[in-house]
Amino acid sequence: MPIKPHKIYAVVGQKGGAGKSSTAGHFAYWLSQKHSLIFVDADGQQSASPWMQHLGLKTLQISNPEQLFEKLPILAKEYEAVVVDGPGNAGEITKAILSRCDLALVPTRASEFDLRSSATIVQFVNHVRELRGGKPEALIFINAAKVKRSVLLREAKEALSDCSLLLASTVIYDRTCITDAPGQQKTVFQIKGEQAEMASAEYNKLFKEVLKVLHG
Repeated sequence: MPIKPHKIYAVVGQKGGAGKSSTAGHFAYWLSQKHSLIFVDADGQQSASPWMQHLGLKTLQISNPEQLFEKLPILAKEYEAVVVDGPGNAGEITKAILSRCDLALVPTRASEFDLRSSATIVQFVNHVRELRGGKPEALIFINAAKVKRSVLLREAKEALSDCSLLLASTVIYDRTCITDAPGQQKTVFQIKGEQAEMASAEYNKLFKEVLKVLHG
């Protein structure tokens, strides 16, 4: 699916451990195969930057909300796509990112604790959308699910069905190859094996959903 130029994609969340940086990194690599792209690391830990740099992606570290607000539109004119890895909280940096991005991608785990935590970032996104006349587009998805067809997964889907954000049909399952990818300085698209192939297929499906939401 072709991507229209000058779009800012952000991966945001309320807490760490939901797979925000691994999602942002895989999404950035996936987009970079066909389009000019810059990865903006706005997470205070900046753990994804060395990973992205090793993969040959242009990377910029910005953790100041005012600088993010000013710089993101400039970068969107220089690159076909900008992928922003936001911090694990709903603070000023996240607000600056949401004020500029075209699409916000929100990962959440299927646990009750994570779903409750996600309610905060969902509310945050909705506040920004109200101020921006409905922007950014937003998609929430279940990440690192443990078992297919489990009661917990079914209940999580039911809980998120009432969410004001669009729920992705794609679920990303918990696989060692995903968590190991940054340490190997690779993505699952580059790792061999059956598990990596399944993870690649899930990411492909999710990222195509993202583009469909934004571009129709």
